[in-house]
Amino acid sequence: RGGAADLGAQLDSRVSEFQLPNGLRFIVAERHAAPTVACRTYADVGAFDEADGSTGIAHLLEHMAFKGSSRIGTRDFRQEEPLLEAADEVFYELREVEAQRGSVASGKVATLRDRLASLQEQARRFQIPNDFGSILEREGAVGLNAATSQDSTQYYCSLPANKLELWMAMEAERFRAPVFRGLYSEKEVVLEERSARVTQAPLGRYLERYQSLAFTNNYRRPTIGYEADIRAIGRRELQAFFRQHYGPAALTIAIVGDVQPEAVRRMAEKYFGDWTASVEAVPPALTGSGPRNAPPPVPEGANSSEMWWRSDAGPLVMDGYYHDGGDSKDAVVRDVLCDILYNSRTSRLYNSLIRPGTALACSTVAAYPGEKYDGMTLVYAVPAEGVDLRSCAAALRGQVESLGRDGALLQRELDRVRKSYRIEVLQSISNNSSLASALVQTQALTGSWRTVVSDLEALEQLTVGDVERVASRLFRPDNRFSGFVLTNNQRLPADAVLDPLSPA
Repeated sequence: RGGAADLGAQLDSRVSEFQLPNGLRFIVAERHAAPTVACRTYADVGAFDEADGSTGIAHLLEHMAFKGSSRIGTRDFRQEEPLLEAADEVFYELREVEAQRGSVASGKVATLRDRLASLQEQARRFQIPNDFGSILEREGAVGLNAATSQDSTQYYCSLPANKLELWMAMEAERFRAPVFRGLYSEKEVVLEERSARVTQAPLGRYLERYQSLAFTNNYRRPTIGYEADIRAIGRRELQAFFRQHYGPAALTIAIVGDVQPEAVRRMAEKYFGDWTASVEAVPPALTGSGPRNAPPPVPEGANSSEMWWRSDAGPLVMDGYYHDGGDSKDAVVRDVLCDILYNSRTSRLYNSLIRPGTALACSTVAAYPGEKYDGMTLVYAVPAEGVDLRSCAAALRGQVESLGRDGALLQRELDRVRKSYRIEVLQSISNNSSLASALVQTQALTGSWRTVVSDLEALEQLTVGDVERVASRLFRPDNRFSGFVLTNNQRLPADAVLDPLSPA
């Protein structure tokens, strides 16, 4: 009951899919219990796809995708457009002058900033703030939002089923003819968000530094971007990034609820059928961006497989174990391993670290900071008072790195996790919004929405030997990058070197 076969039969009877000639894919799931529908658009672009010097542009574009078009968000686009273009010219001149030095440049900067502010104010007279969202919300839409990750950008909402065509028309406006109005003021909003996430967050700077040292691929950079890069992005870069990454073949749309697939197809053809991709080359990296994004080298004498940080948010031990991206079956096993380590009071880390008083808290992350490319599985612990970081790390690794040994994993542990995982899968598709998310995510990441079912099938067929095989390859000392956070009162071990970016 509730197994993969039952789930597969339920979804097969409700889910259909089609693809327009331009590559835009739709997944439709019928659920007629209530007259509502959940819509989710998955754009196959995230922070990983950004060029050096343009970090943060994917997240910034997500913000700008709510600004409307030449018909939405404006009172008179013919008068607004030349003001937007004039503001662009001033911005790029200002960016060039700010890169210069000297009193003459300083005086010109002030003049250009005033001019840019004036043009933005003039343009605002023709703009209707939040018009895109207001149109949908007046017709009953809820949960209208978006999210950018390293791997993707997703846009979603729920609304009455009889307003689906309105949503379809609005989504076509958003992706076929967007106008990125208000960019230069919106960047300030994003910079405030970065400050809250990174600069002011207790472990924000530590996590940003950890990623920059742990990865050599683009996961080394923060999703929200670096401050200097965000400040340097103008509408030209944003428009080029959009044209490069937001063609119809890059989008997958899931619609779940009280709908008929034939009606969805007719709407899709009406609003998206004649949309063709407009691909542009990605512009070169912004001047001077390379050195700005290059992390400082590991200090002389430091262990290249670990970093040490100091923060009042400590203490913390965090071990990251490298794994390949994109392997769905191994991803299921990594989820299982994380649940065996920590998901309840019967888990290994609870009984071996928390219950005896070695740690106050433990947790795991199966795929960090994304799933699509080579990443990490994280395991971390907060040492209890009086327990030094090295001792806590040894206890943590004693549990984690023993999982790959023959006979270390007990059948009852796998059975327990299998049961809880099945419940999690069923809960994850229990409502329209969560099912839309699961369908579109698995389709985009694995090439088939049926991975929702096949992952559960793989779980049911897993043996102790399968799990130990993945654990032995994953949880190895030579496959680990560690981050330690000391409190301001803790002494740095004699064999450790404080990171050069850490507070002293």
